[in-house]
Amino acid sequence: MTKIFYMSVSVSIVLAMSMLIGGQVYVHGADQFILDTKTIIKKVKDPIQYKLIASANGLTRTTITGLIDNPSNGTIHMPVTFSKVNDDIVTAGYHDEYFACGYVISSKTGLATKYKCNEGDLVDANGNNPVPLEDFRAVAKDSGSGSKSVNIKIQVPLKDRPDVDLLKVVAMVKGEFKSKVINAEDANGKTVSHTFTFDRNTGIGPIQVGDLYFACVAGDELNPPEGNECEFHKVKTLTGTNSLKAR
Repeated sequence: MTKIFYMSVSVSIVLAMSMLIGGQVYVHGADQFILDTKTIIKKVKDPIQYKLIASANGLTRTTITGLIDNPSNGTIHMPVTFSKVNDDIVTAGYHDEYFACGYVISSKTGLATKYKCNEGDLVDANGNNPVPLEDFRAVAKDSGSGSKSVNIKIQVPLKDRPDVDLLKVVAMVKGEFKSKVINAEDANGKTVSHTFTFDRNTGIGPIQVGDLYFACVAGDELNPPEGNECEFHKVKTLTGTNSLKAR
């Protein structure tokens, strides 16, 4: 399940200042870890909102700020907390993969104008993991398509993992998540897959050809080397099926 949080501007400013000036340490439970995102947005003068999405350990998080008047003045600091144990599917460990994406949203149109994503490995499955988000890029241009939905097929090759039981597959495009738990007990080393259908019109603008999408697959039997593996690609078609192998 994706958890959505709405963060007021005053809170986001306090978080940034406390880290930059006071060196505040964030306390978390022994069964949790943090993706510690720090965002720098350059050359944006108009007020914005900021949407942060993150996925780790087969879990997803979405946070949306209030209005930020001066987005290029300082750092937007938004720590995201995840449970170390995800039901009976996976327990987070060193080098498990994650991703986080930030979307700059125009206060005038409510649409994303820029984005930045970061895929990485956990350096501390029991604590803090720095995730910088800088050097934002313009979102993909209008594709001129009348398509109402976008299909993304996630494939999970299991030739080297014939004993896999439960897997959780997560897909994300344009700030929207979908996920599916797959019982792979009878796969016997064959590739399993699931096709997600996303509404093309997201809350921050329509999905376009060239938009980045991510896929992650989580499962204890995928260890070693990682219990959560992630990959990304760009949307190639709005009318056909976009395919990606998650490992």
